[in-house]
Amino acid sequence: MSEPVATPVQSYPEDRNDLGFGAVVSAQSKRRLLNKNGTFNVRRVGLGLWRSQSMYHQALSMSWPKFLGCVVAGYLAVNVVFSLLFLACGPAALIGADAQQMGGSVWRAFFFSVETFATIGYGEISPVGMPAHFVMVIEALVAVMSQALITGLLFARFARPTAAILFSSKMVVAPYRGGRGLMFRITNLRENQLVDVRARVMCAAFDPDGGTTRRFRQLELERSEVTFFPLAWTIVHPITPHSPLWGATEEELRAGDFEVLALISATDETFAQVVHARSSYKHDEVIWGAKFENIFNPPDAEGRLSVDVDRIDDVQRVPLPV
Repeated sequence: MSEPVATPVQSYPEDRNDLGFGAVVSAQSKRRLLNKNGTFNVRRVGLGLWRSQSMYHQALSMSWPKFLGCVVAGYLAVNVVFSLLFLACGPAALIGADAQQMGGSVWRAFFFSVETFATIGYGEISPVGMPAHFVMVIEALVAVMSQALITGLLFARFARPTAAILFSSKMVVAPYRGGRGLMFRITNLRENQLVDVRARVMCAAFDPDGGTTRRFRQLELERSEVTFFPLAWTIVHPITPHSPLWGATEEELRAGDFEVLALISATDETFAQVVHARSSYKHDEVIWGAKFENIFNPPDAEGRLSVDVDRIDDVQRVPLPV
């Protein structure tokens, strides 16, 4: 008896290009899939706090002001806790400087905790008795571990390569080689050099006939990679008969909740590691009948070119070919 033959599941090009969002998000999500800063509008629930959060990852990915704020808050919290423990050991647990000279017994305990935590040891205040010395030993251990942890996080944050690529705030549909082209512009905000820069651009839209499924399609680019990226790069998708945007109008893109998703990957020459940047454009962020203005400055006295990053969003109106 022959084994039953499994019927292969039919797949479509749009399904293979869904970027990993899946059919549920494609059909039911009414918000933009990708925010301008590269974060996703999809979140996971049902996981406990300790399973879904990684303190190490959070410490590396949060902004510098937030990171420094957490360090300061943790530093003050630890010293407040240990100062209360010293006070709980009794009024005679700390000797040395008079409490009134230091603003009271609470402040004296706090300052002694800071000296212990930072291993300063001025000698003005000393613990007395077994309970106070026991608290001092615990704080010294916490201080060693905390300082090692903060030092490691600081080093990791400085050593972790990240991409600081600026995307133009708008896309344009501009004349391009006798036809039309969908364009956006990027530039590197840092002085570090990026090499082997690659761009991948896809579009997502609901069926124009009122369907409930969002289709994903790859947008072929005039140039999908550049070897060097010293200045700026205008990424162009030629709207040819093979393009999913061929014959599309501004009203049709609005009706289909059109969105363009862009992923940029490059090698950071300083760290020799691959970095990524991503962003998206909605239908209302596409300007029809416009082109980007020149952002290159005239050569200086030494003949070197430069770009004015502040003008990356500057466009001018132009007629579109029919």
